[in-house]
Amino acid sequence: MSAQATNTGSKLDGLKWFFAFALIAAGIYGFNYLSEESILIRTAVVLVSVILAIVAAMATAKGQAFWKFAREARTELRKVIWPTSNETVKTTIMVIIMVIILGLFLALIDWLINSFLISPIIG
Repeated sequence: MSAQATNTGSKLDGLKWFFAFALIAAGIYGFNYLSEESILIRTAVVLVSVILAIVAAMATAKGQAFWKFAREARTELRKVIWPTSNETVKTTIMVIIMVIILGLFLALIDWLINSFLISPIIG
């Protein structure tokens, strides 16, 4: 992953973002305007507007930086060594046992405090 931050946005980025949000708003308006049409057509209008908005957003500097980040994250995710099913089961059982032990310990502490400190004071 690159550790350098660069700001190479063009002066049209603001206009591109406005266009992207306008496309989404137009899709929502189209969905409501076409209330007499089939839900399939209405959904298609929204999906097309969202896809076009994503394309417009990806043309900005922040959109390209996000795409680069997503590619690098995917590369890093491929390097992860995932636990086997057996390791996952063993770890889950250990966590459950520790939760039970901690719960019993806290119940014992609560009982001791209640029995020897609070009950004598309250009566």
